Amino acid sequence: MVMATRRKKYRKRNTYYFRYRRRLILEMYRKYSQRYKDYFRYQLRKTLHLGTRNDFIRFHIPSYGRFPNLKVLNLKLHLTIPNCVFLNRLFRSCPLLEDLYMDSTCVDNFDQTFRFCMPTLRLLQLKLNADEFHSCRHKEFIINTPNLESLSITGPFLSCFRIPDIPPNLIQANLSIGKSSYVHDFQVSKDKATRVMETLKGVRNAVDLTLPFGTTSALSYCFDDGDDFPTFPYLRDLQLGIDYYFGWKLLPYFLENSPLLRWISLNRESESKYTTAMAEGKHKEADDTYGWKPPKQVPECLMDKLKEIEVRNLWRRKAEGEVVKYLLENGKTLAKMKISFEEDGISDEIDEDTIENFPRASESMILKISD
Repeated sequence: MVMATRRKKYRKRNTYYFRYRRRLILEMYRKYSQRYKDYFRYQLRKTLHLGTRNDFIRFHIPSYGRFPNLKVLNLKLHLTIPNCVFLNRLFRSCPLLEDLYMDSTCVDNFDQTFRFCMPTLRLLQLKLNADEFHSCRHKEFIINTPNLESLSITGPFLSCFRIPDIPPNLIQANLSIGKSSYVHDFQVSKDKATRVMETLKGVRNAVDLTLPFGTTSALSYCFDDGDDFPTFPYLRDLQLGIDYYFGWKLLPYFLENSPLLRWISLNRESESKYTTAMAEGKHKEADDTYGWKPPKQVPECLMDKLKEIEVRNLWRRKAEGEVVKYLLENGKTLAKMKISFEEDGISDEIDEDTIENFPRASESMILKISD
């Protein structure tokens, strides 16, 4: 009788224990599922788009979390300390990521190193916006992606972009870093502008390279004659912005250090910006050559490789005529050259007839001139 009573009490106590344990496990599972619901929802996707209106993405990833199928990631967010922590964990969780698009706004001035260390990444598009001039200047971005094939960086401020391991298979690079007005108004130091040169050296294996006005103005500002200019052993297509103050300063160096160059596009910045800056007294008048110094020897690309040249928005200045004349006189393999003048140009030192009368090294070359 006593043993039966003991068994009954034991069973009752045991039943309460297992019920409590089951209820506790279910409650923990519900909390876990709620916390990581977004992770479970996105875990097996191949393409993922994430955006936020707030400063912090409320999306939790467990320590063991993985996105085993994710190949394309599109991010639009504010770049703050919490988001940087989240993104670093997210990137570590994507072992097969190939394409990364990141549109971010810098809202505070913290000194934070941001790393892109993804060996499988092939395409990286990074766009930085800022509410204030100083918001992005102190940030450092380390791009360690050895298999990268396409890189695009867009940002008005001179953040530090480090590429320690130069991607050997880089096909396309677009560096739109800085803003020409910030450089011309001396809102940035020479040391800060040198950051852009370091980034340019990191993409020197590119086949197709685009450098708009802001980038070339920063490069011209920090580069002096006699400095080491990077060599571009595989560069074939070059789009070069010719800013309104430093002008043609970089063009001879690109011609000398790009032996395989076959196509080049030179886009002159608007003359109205230059005249406005002069009227406001923001900087002194540029010299008559606008930075143009012909190479001491004819570059290899002009003699053997260069097939097509496009020059846009010429101001009709004499210095521009000297540049065009040099290219025509030495471009032995040129097949086509397109030239257009700025519609609202003020100067009239050269015109279509002036260019038509320049001597040409290539007799079969087609010259097209338009207003």
